[in-house]
Amino acid sequence: MKTTLIYIFLAVSLISFAACDDNDKVSDDLIGEVDRVFIKSAADEGLLQINAGQVASANASFERLQDYGQLMVDDFTKANQELQKIAADKKVETSTTLSDERQQQLDSLSMFTGAQFDTLYIDQMNVSHSRLIRLFETEASAGKDIEVKSWAAERLPVIRAHAEQARALKDSLD
Repeated sequence: MKTTLIYIFLAVSLISFAACDDNDKVSDDLIGEVDRVFIKSAADEGLLQINAGQVASANASFERLQDYGQLMVDDFTKANQELQKIAADKKVETSTTLSDERQQQLDSLSMFTGAQFDTLYIDQMNVSHSRLIRLFETEASAGKDIEVKSWAAERLPVIRAHAEQARALKDSLD
């Protein structure tokens, strides 16, 4: 009888332990998924900034937009390289090509030249940087992975500065 009780106790303990372990795994996956989505989204947005910046450097008729485009290429190339290293360390695969939605944005931008291009590009940069600020603020405040969260917080001032530059360029075009 005593042996049977010990076996029952061990069985219940193992089941309880396994159930707790499963809950921890679910929780870790959910926490990991938030950061994983951020990494993938930030990489995609960065690729858009790089590609659109290259187009602006070559096609903008306003010299300050060409310079801004080159700044986007330089800053987001550096940022995406940093992010790729973090992603690799975290075993998160990111795409090296734009998502369909971001590719469509780039394609529509590439169809224009001159003043039309300038207006569309700076409008896209204002919308894109607003989206980036929300994305990075969310990760910086609600992210679970310390390294990813910290990286997002460190990049936020640069993204805000880019957004301010984009607003000023928009005002100078109007």
